[in-house]
This record gives sequence, structure tokens and C-alpha cells, in this order.
Amino acid sequence: MNIFKNFILYLLNLIRNHIHQPKILNYLIKLDIKNVFDVGAHEGETLEYLKKIKSISKIYSFEPQIEIYNKTLKKYDSDNRIILNNLALSSNTEDKIFFINALSSTSSFSILDKDSLWLKIKNIILNEKDSIKDSIILKTSTIDKYVNENNINIIDLLKIDTEGHELEVLMGSQKTIKENKVKYILIELHSSKMYKNYSKIKIEQFLKNNNFILMKSFKFPFQTFVDNLYEYKE
Repeated sequence: MNIFKNFILYLLNLIRNHIHQPKILNYLIKLDIKNVFDVGAHEGETLEYLKKIKSISKIYSFEPQIEIYNKTLKKYDSDNRIILNNLALSSNTEDKIFFINALSSTSSFSILDKDSLWLKIKNIILNEKDSIKDSIILKTSTIDKYVNENNINIIDLLKIDTEGHELEVLMGSQKTIKENKVKYILIELHSSKMYKNYSKIKIEQFLKNNNFILMKSFKFPFQTFVDNLYEYKE
């Protein structure tokens, strides 16, 4: 079973690194992007292709899992374009339960719906009865608070991949958005019904209400999510 699991994970990484991410990279290169927020950085999968965009001067990376953050610290600490933050972003500042999953890239504040067919399939692939391995209490912050404390004038690209917690991150950036400080948003949207109280429609409505127009969709092959790129239009 471990051979099957390792093969599937290898295949997904191959598709992500050689098909999916290059498509996004080739599109982003055409845009005038200088300051980037990478929310849900994990081990730097997105950082790897963002750092290839020569116009980018700063990438603010946010990863809440301390063990994963320490890995990225070893990889990117010498790169003066990248500012690493061991910080959990949400809609407000409070203590929240964070669920550590068997597949660390899917760890999240989101509560899993155990009746989800996709979750059951995922657990079979991972050879796990329960994909949640642990939970910890994390102090959350918001994009608005971080922007204010660090005197950030513009976020050219706000990338959000927080495994079902995307709307909360957006809600924590409302002041920054209303002050026209965000130009583009690259956000992962799910259709798997794997997370309780998750609503793709609410995310899309939030973006529409705040004058963000869909520019491009990047669908990941064989999976139930899409990376959508939105542009702010007054």
C-alpha cells in the first residue's frame, strides 16, 4: 500500500511541478508584480516559481506549522527577497485549533467532513483511517494587522492556499483591499465538499463585492480544486 501511496504522491508532485505551476508562472510573468504575499507557503512550493519572476522585489511568506517553517528557513533564509513568517492568518486575532494532517500540505484550521467521498478516497490513497494526526492551538493574526505593522503600501499579488480557510484570510484583509492595496489575488478554490462550512460561492461573492474580476483559471488535473487569478477593477 505504501508503494501505491508513494507513487500517487510522486505523480501529483510531478504534475504540480512540471505542468500546473509552470502554467501559472508563465501567466504571472506577464504582469507587473513586485510585492507578493504567499499565504500558506508550506515548504516553499509556490516560492520556487515566484522567485523566478525577476520583477518581484519582495515575497512575504506565511506558514503556521513551525516544523515546516523551519524547513523553509533553511532553504530561503539567505534570499533577501523572501521574508519568512511563522504566522497563521485568519479573519481576526484569536486562539484557534489547527489540525495537523498526515499530508502536511493539507493541514488547516478547517474541520473535515468525514462523510465526504473525496476525503474517503484520499484516506485510502494515504492508507490512513483518519488523516488528522494531531491538533494544536495557534494564535492567529490578519493581513490587515500585518500590513499596518509593517508599513506595506501595496500587495501586487496575494496568493492564498489555506486548505478551506481562504474566506477567513480574505475577511482579515478587508481594510487592505478597501484601501486599494491589493492588485491581484491568486486563490485556491475547492469543489470536493471535504471541509465543513466551506463555501466556494461565498469566496467568489466576496471577491465580486470587492471589485475583483476573474482573469484566469488554472485547473489541477485529476483533482477537485482550481487556482483562480483575480484582478482588482475599480
